Amino acid sequence: MASKTPSLISPSAQGVLDDLAGWKPAADASAADEVWLASFRSQTAALARFSGVAERLHEVRHVFADSPNGPLPIRIYRPSPGYLPVLLHIRGGGGIAGSLDAHDAALRALAKTTGWAVAAPDYRLAPEAPFPAQLDDSEVALRWLVKHGKEWALDADRLVVSGDSIGGTLATALAVRARDAQIPLAGQILLFPNVDLRQDAPYHSRQTENGRIIEQDDLERQIDVYLNRSADRLNPEASPLLQLAPSIGEPILLVTCSADPLRDEGQTYGCQLLAAGARLHEECLEGALHAVLQMRGRVKEADTLFERISHWLFDVEGVDRRRSWSPSNEP
Repeated sequence: MASKTPSLISPSAQGVLDDLAGWKPAADASAADEVWLASFRSQTAALARFSGVAERLHEVRHVFADSPNGPLPIRIYRPSPGYLPVLLHIRGGGGIAGSLDAHDAALRALAKTTGWAVAAPDYRLAPEAPFPAQLDDSEVALRWLVKHGKEWALDADRLVVSGDSIGGTLATALAVRARDAQIPLAGQILLFPNVDLRQDAPYHSRQTENGRIIEQDDLERQIDVYLNRSADRLNPEASPLLQLAPSIGEPILLVTCSADPLRDEGQTYGCQLLAAGARLHEECLEGALHAVLQMRGRVKEADTLFERISHWLFDVEGVDRRRSWSPSNEP
């Protein structure tokens, strides 16, 4: 039986919550949309304060991919010279907030600790550009890497899609698009994704962990702002848990956090992937909060997360991306 009490969190994670409580303005559920959105974006930007010192890398630069909506900026983090495997990382922020600058220290650390190049698309935000604009932009970035990666010493034969929070949601939806377009991937990394956007989805952790980075009322309002229409809550590209045929040909790393309101839906999605035959490695970071990727400057669980990603990628890097993974051909 599921516990009715909140999960234990580490003292450093509690310190993050205490700091946020002192920094962010009080929530006002009755505020007009533009006022609420400004507050939500301010709170999301505040997470960058916990990311620590930005790592020095061999190179950080922007490229621009052509799209029907104008040039799409993609920031490329290169930890070393030479021909590198690449993570296409889609950042979090609910699809309505956040920025590459706010994620900059985390993305630098991701490149530094893994040794992989990291390519991060600067996708459009809702409500100015509602869903599926964020997924469409991510697909533009994927296709650019496949077509032009070699010109920039990026190995599209070793390309993993990854994302944190709504970025993890977008990453797994993008993997389905890639499969349907016959674009092979080397893997997926899904970090504490929000995979079920149905109204009042019945996950226990949404109650027990409520207020830990994510407020339930804010989550519902954020989803409404993100989506073009309420019916999109049932769209499998927005709610991958509803996807009848998830992309499972490539190995998948799924990480949830014990003190995250999104924990249970992430773990439910993991069960669904396993039932479909995915080669899944799943971990739950005990004592960790949602958005832990951006907390390396404050909490030890962030270091654990980067280590897990790095070790998993070390195993994936030698994998033939064309191999069809299934339980029957496990080594």
